[in-house]
Amino acid sequence: MIIRRVTMDDLGEVVNLESAAFKMTKEQTKNDMMGRIENYPDTFLVAQEDGKVIGHIFGPAFNKRYIEDELYFENHPNQKDDCYQMVLSLAVLPEYRKQGVATKLIEAMTQEARKQNRQAISLTCLPKLIKFYEKRGFHNEGKTSDDIPDPTGVTSVNMIRAL
Repeated sequence: MIIRRVTMDDLGEVVNLESAAFKMTKEQTKNDMMGRIENYPDTFLVAQEDGKVIGHIFGPAFNKRYIEDELYFENHPNQKDDCYQMVLSLAVLPEYRKQGVATKLIEAMTQEARKQNRQAISLTCLPKLIKFYEKRGFHNEGKTSDDIPDPTGVTSVNMIRAL
C-alpha cells in the first residue's frame, strides 16, 4: 500500500468511496470532490493498493480550532498561516477496514500538517468513533456547536490532536 496526494485521475474512485461511506449521491459528491482536489490537493491523501484507491483522508487548513459547516460547502485553498488542519472525511473501502489503512492515512495527514507548521488536527466524529480517534492521539473536546447532525439526530463531538 502507498499513500500519496490525490490527483484528478482518482476522481471516480474517490467519488464512489465517499458517496458510499456517507450516503450521498454520486453527482453531489463529484462536484464536492472536484473542488477539494483543485483547492487543497496537498491535504487530500489517498491510500492505494494494486492500482486501486482503497481509502482517503482530506480537509483544508483553517484558522479556527473546530470545523464549521461552511467547510463542507465552500472549498478554499490552504493558507500558509492557517493554524489547524481539518479532517472532513476519512473513509476506507469495507473490505480493507480493520487492517490499519485509516491509521496510516491519519499518520500521513499528521506528517503533512507538521510540514505545513499547523498546530493541531481537528475533526468531528460521532460518539461511536471517539475511542477509535482517542487511540490515535485525538482528545475529545466536547459536543460540536455548529453541527450537521447525522440522520439519526446524533450530535458529533470535536476531536483534536496536537502536533
